[in-house]
Amino acid sequence: MVDTKQLNKVEAKLSFFGRLCCRAYDSVAATNDALIIRKNDSIVQEVPYENVLSFINHKEGLFGTYIEFNDGTSKKLGLFKKDQALQLRDFLNSRLKKDLNDKISSYVTEFDHLTLAHYPRDSWEDLLQSLGEKTLLFKPNIDNAELIDEDNRNNIKRIYKNLPINIKKLRAEHEKLKLAERKGFFDEIENHPLTDEQRLGVIRNNDRNIVLAAAGTGKTSVIVSKIFDLIECGLCEPDEILVLAFNKDAALEVQERFRTGVGKRKLNLRCRPKISTFHALGREILVDSGVTPTISILAEDSVRMNAWITKWLDQVISEDVKHFLSFLHFIPEPFDPFECDGKLDYERSLRDNEFRTLKGEKTRGYQEMLIANFLLTHGVDYNYEERYVAKRRIESNLDYRPDFHIAGTDIYIEHFGVDRQGRTRKDIDSAKYRADMQKKRDLHREQGTVLIETYHYEWTEGTLLSGLEKKLKEHGIRLHVLNEETLRKVIQQNTEKISLWGEVLKKVLVAVRVENLDESQIFKRFKDAGVQELKLKTQLVTRLLRDYRAELAKTSSIDFDDMILKSSALINSGTFRPKWKYILVDEFQDISTSRKDFVLSLVKYGPRPSLTVVGDDWQAIYRFAGGKLEYTTRFEEYFGNATLTFLRRTFRYHDNIAAVSEKFITDNPNQIKKDVDAQIHVSKSQIFLHDHLGSDGGAEWVEKTIQIIRKLRKNDRDGSIAVIARYNHFLDDIKAAAQKIEGVRFWTFHKAKGLEADYVILVGLTQGKFGFPSENRDEAIVAALLPLADDFPYSEERRLMYVGMTRPKNQLHIIADPYAVSPFVTELLSQHYDINIVSPLFKKTYRSRFKCPHCSEGYFKKCSGKNGDFYLCSMGRGCPVGKARVCEKCGYPAIDNVTVSKCTNPDCGHSFMICEKCGRPMRLREGKFGKFWGCSGYGIQGDQCTNTRSL
Repeated sequence: MVDTKQLNKVEAKLSFFGRLCCRAYDSVAATNDALIIRKNDSIVQEVPYENVLSFINHKEGLFGTYIEFNDGTSKKLGLFKKDQALQLRDFLNSRLKKDLNDKISSYVTEFDHLTLAHYPRDSWEDLLQSLGEKTLLFKPNIDNAELIDEDNRNNIKRIYKNLPINIKKLRAEHEKLKLAERKGFFDEIENHPLTDEQRLGVIRNNDRNIVLAAAGTGKTSVIVSKIFDLIECGLCEPDEILVLAFNKDAALEVQERFRTGVGKRKLNLRCRPKISTFHALGREILVDSGVTPTISILAEDSVRMNAWITKWLDQVISEDVKHFLSFLHFIPEPFDPFECDGKLDYERSLRDNEFRTLKGEKTRGYQEMLIANFLLTHGVDYNYEERYVAKRRIESNLDYRPDFHIAGTDIYIEHFGVDRQGRTRKDIDSAKYRADMQKKRDLHREQGTVLIETYHYEWTEGTLLSGLEKKLKEHGIRLHVLNEETLRKVIQQNTEKISLWGEVLKKVLVAVRVENLDESQIFKRFKDAGVQELKLKTQLVTRLLRDYRAELAKTSSIDFDDMILKSSALINSGTFRPKWKYILVDEFQDISTSRKDFVLSLVKYGPRPSLTVVGDDWQAIYRFAGGKLEYTTRFEEYFGNATLTFLRRTFRYHDNIAAVSEKFITDNPNQIKKDVDAQIHVSKSQIFLHDHLGSDGGAEWVEKTIQIIRKLRKNDRDGSIAVIARYNHFLDDIKAAAQKIEGVRFWTFHKAKGLEADYVILVGLTQGKFGFPSENRDEAIVAALLPLADDFPYSEERRLMYVGMTRPKNQLHIIADPYAVSPFVTELLSQHYDINIVSPLFKKTYRSRFKCPHCSEGYFKKCSGKNGDFYLCSMGRGCPVGKARVCEKCGYPAIDNVTVSKCTNPDCGHSFMICEKCGRPMRLREGKFGKFWGCSGYGIQGDQCTNTRSL
């Protein structure tokens, strides 16, 4: 063995055979610093020991000995005499021992840093494989075993077991280690120990992480705990953590809980995490980049924004009064009944959406509204669905009322829903419809009146109004476009309609801004959504956007959307460099496109940060503000591979609410399954379904809600009670009536998110435009500009219902209209949910007696009119008949067929004969040939019906 204390250099010259075999060099020397390869006393190559990746070994050859080492590429040097080769090897290895052990330790340390101290990330997989392979270069063998420290030998064996790298296995080992190591932290960081799933949500710091949390499962606890875990484990400095909250209240909650935790854990921090809303962070980035933003008063004051929209609308109409007529095509969105999926879809469309004329009439469709407005704006006085000159029935149950009557004439207009081949929408019997068309023609001939016919296909071909104009002129009706003065009077009479336009235009502007759309994108979205009048509407929306931007420029101000859009641009241009190593985003299910792009910029141009998003796809309820659910449900498509953690254990509500709400929300297959685990169990259902009818003749919804509140308060003096509704107008009257009752809160479904109460009352579950769920075509143009919704019926409204259902700790009370039954209530009743049906009006037997047979979802409710009581169908215009008689014996609805009106109550069974010609009751009469049935309209002057029927 060479004595390195005596020698500072060992040199070996090639043997005779070595010189014959190798012409590249003739000797190898080893100094205290490097391995030197020479040729004719000149240095060919110098290899510092720090570059040597493995121990230097000797190998015996047939004509001598050579040595080998690895400086990144395997090298063999020789042939040498054996004693020289051994002396050189020993000298080198004695010099290399410390360096190589240090090198092994450095590889192991970095490997462990990336797998034990840190969570193993996807982006580190190749690096970990490389570190493992480098470490294995020092795998002990017979020649070098004594040179490797025992710790390093064990480390090499340990890393060898992880090759090739299995990132999932490394993560599982990391999680197991950290769960044990940080148990005390997880047990005490919040008021209650974190669940196993919450702990994993804290530990997992892959490049991308998504935490899906069902309602009440403690997502904020995960965010707060993750902040402390990152800091206390030394993974980053506090100010290298960024938390983005959806709104100010959520940001304040995280800030307050962090402050409380700092005090509780007695931490002395030199800096703090950045906990902010998107808008606030955007503003800070602008300021830090030298931009001093002034927030527009329009962004901060909704009253001023409404005033600006109204002023803009007035200006556009004032420029040319004919623009008013253009806006008539703007709202509501044109409705094509042939595109309905079926009878139910058609009925709902008519029920939930108003097609109101300039005279204020509600028509049965968009095309009839167009005809009415055309007649008015061309000086033609008309009446809509006026009673015909004779009481007649073309269809059973329905008195004939032509669509339009030209006042002062015997001319009527009927608009027929047929295409050029005489086909109807798919839920109608085309042959019967054509037969009824012919009956109407025959009736007009019989009565000597004129019938002008228009057709659905004329509207689809764009000739409906021009064709009507020609037909009217052929019958001597003079038409003239109203002059400006008269048209302005019409405008003044339609301030409500103009106000509605303003409200929708405001939402249109929000949609365009939050999606950052230009003119071509606006046009494409309208086209993709099947919006009619594409060019007109694109021009109007583009002008609105252009004028709004001009208003901001005029005042040198920006709005909240600009904060995000402009700050993203500053990041992308390199003007602002994000410093955050860990980014956490709350309420991710409601993130918009602009916010998504903002987050991607922070990630792309930051110091390779770990992104963790927390949300619940079941509670995505902000599509109207640009929320795009697919960023959550298809997260990896937009952000890359991610580690998924579910939070399923809830301590807020019991298993009854958990089971019912989860079954309800996951009826939509687009929602991600979670299998919520409620820790509180109840022996019987704590969900109650009530009708909305009061017992004392007061305001129905108000009185019933107050009754339930008083009963709850009687049983629990201190429990919190919340009343939740889809619209504020339901809450206002209830709030006024409940002023003297303490501990009652009032929330809309949107405001209720993130809140809870001991008892919750959901009100307003009914059908109609302002029912729940709602499907309002007035805002179809807004929906076209917003992110696409999934195609499941009422998908966002269903998520709102889920939010409401998961607010209570103890009991959930649902108040619904039994006569205009909400589709959600129908679902709760029909799918055997575990609920208590308090009201007998929702019992199957009772419901069957009040079900309207003429439509899909309608129920009869008794009303009073000038001619006495009658039943009205809850589907309104969506029902082709809409009314029923009151049984004179038991008071239940009586349904007409062609010749008989029969009570729906099987316990009564009363029926009476009616006239198949006019629908009036038949009377038993006696003539010279005996008894017969005669119409009771026989003696009515001017509208006599002489119809008879034999016994």
